Amino acid sequence: MDLTHVDYQRDDSLAIICLNRPEAGNTLSRQMALDILAAATAARDDEAVRAVVFSARGPMFSFGGDLKEFQLFGTDTEKLATIADRWHEAQHILLTMPKPVVVGVNGIAAGGGVPMTLVGDIVLVDETARYRLAYTAAGLSPDGGSTWLLPRLIGLRRTQELIFENRELSAAEAVDWGLATRTVPEGAALEAAVKAAHTLARGATQAYASARRMLQASFENGFITQTNIETVEIAANLAGQDGQEGIDAFINKRVPQFRGMH
Repeated sequence: MDLTHVDYQRDDSLAIICLNRPEAGNTLSRQMALDILAAATAARDDEAVRAVVFSARGPMFSFGGDLKEFQLFGTDTEKLATIADRWHEAQHILLTMPKPVVVGVNGIAAGGGVPMTLVGDIVLVDETARYRLAYTAAGLSPDGGSTWLLPRLIGLRRTQELIFENRELSAAEAVDWGLATRTVPEGAALEAAVKAAHTLARGATQAYASARRMLQASFENGFITQTNIETVEIAANLAGQDGQEGIDAFINKRVPQFRGMH
């Protein structure tokens, strides 16, 4: 892949996707949106990839949209809509791919940088990092899935506070509110995310995929519909190679050797 604003690497069974425009605060440009989409698609489609890391190079995660580029668009809404559409497609892939995603948040996540951090199953945040939604401060409304993700993670009232008052959260507050999983020492976000992802990549990735699918659907389904899906998924995992391996390992008190297969 010929990527200029995103760094894509393979590390054994991991795909590591890093925003790589630190000189511009890792702001979301048209090119970055295209690069994130290409990297997310590659990670999803590579059968050898069992877990994905999403992080950023440089001292900050992302300041959000590239407002200098956006200013050049003037009143041409189609140009901004194209960026948003490509980015939203990438966000959807990261949220729904049948592989666990670990996010490492270094430095500030502002504007569109906030929903970028929310695509992970595990979100590890540098203890010095900060979150600030900041859209309305620039006269803009939220995107990146903010209005879908945030109410599900932290509730409507706190989402309204972030959008309307642009409250800034510390790393500890982000964890306390439910935006992140836990803090890690300063400068360790990417390293910790890679370590966590390697652990997940050795796990029962088909079971993780089932869990991702079910959690995505849980807010739309009633109890019976959701538990019917649970029945289908656990039965498929039980009959699969990883399920058989996991049960045998548990009974015989040994470490399972999962292969990520049904």
